[in-house]
Amino acid sequence: METADWKNKAIERTKEIKQLKKTIKEIKRSRDDWKEKSIAHKQRADKLASDIKKIKDGLNQILDE
Repeated sequence: METADWKNKAIERTKEIKQLKKTIKEIKRSRDDWKEKSIAHKQRADKLASDIKKIKDGLNQILDE
C-alpha cells in the first residue's frame, strides 16, 4: 500500500507542476502584452506632448511678430 501511496502522490504532484508551468507561461505572456501596450501608449503620449510644444512655440512666434 505504501508504494501505491507515494506513486499517487508523485503523479498528482507532477500534474500540479505541469499546471503551474502553464499558469506561469500565461502570466508571462499577459505581462509582456501589457508591457508592450504601455510602451506604445507612452511613446504616443510623448509624441503628442512634443507636437503640442511645437504648436505652442509656433503660435508664440506668430504672436511675437
